[in-house]
Amino acid sequence: MFDDRVAAINRFLVFFIFLFSVKTVFAENRDMKEISVNLPHSDSRITDTTEVSQNKQEGNSKSSLYLQFNTSGLFSSLSDWESQLHMPDGTHPSSSCIAFGAEGGWVINEFFQIGAGFEFFFTTKIAANETAGDQVNSTFFYGTIRASTPLKSIPEFYLFADLDIGSIKATEAVENYYYSGRSFNKTGKTDAYRLTIGAQYYLMNNWSIIAGTGYFFGKVKTVTLDGQTWPDFSLDLSGFLIRFAVNFHFKL
Repeated sequence: MFDDRVAAINRFLVFFIFLFSVKTVFAENRDMKEISVNLPHSDSRITDTTEVSQNKQEGNSKSSLYLQFNTSGLFSSLSDWESQLHMPDGTHPSSSCIAFGAEGGWVINEFFQIGAGFEFFFTTKIAANETAGDQVNSTFFYGTIRASTPLKSIPEFYLFADLDIGSIKATEAVENYYYSGRSFNKTGKTDAYRLTIGAQYYLMNNWSIIAGTGYFFGKVKTVTLDGQTWPDFSLDLSGFLIRFAVNFHFKL
């Protein structure tokens, strides 16, 4: 099942690149035809052709392979996990998660990029009345597509929107359940999606930084323990997030 999802993501990304390439070639041919028809003097045609070529080069100069390191704060739901645990003061634990990850891919030009990434995120490990230790850990493998637009008033500053599609695996690790000495893991996995909007700023020496916010969709509805479904229980990691990242670009 997981391999099928990864293969589907790869096919979608290849199809996206093909469509973008066809569109780019068509746009370039159309620009050259318009210049040849509309300009009456050969000198003007040469000048404007040069300007168009320079503009194309400026857009393509963003083309690069990139390596990203990121961190996120995820304000997940985890309502079932919270409600089953009670802290010594009578409250429920926090369901917020911290995430760390890496991503790599291709910046096609200043408008589009594609890539793939992996993230690990987790709640704080807590001691509750029911257990001496409880923590939710999750992994997220995904493919990503980004659309960007430059902000002309600020050089090297871009606004973007990301769509990430992948698979999440969540585990609740329980230690010394009801102080009986029993420890176990409840696990489950599902498809997950993330929408992010934000800003990217290019620094010197091939570096760029990113800040964004968005929403993560990832509810694990079927959680199992020793092959048996845990009744009336889910690990719902859906929630708003904030994200920061640093990229290193290998210019093409």
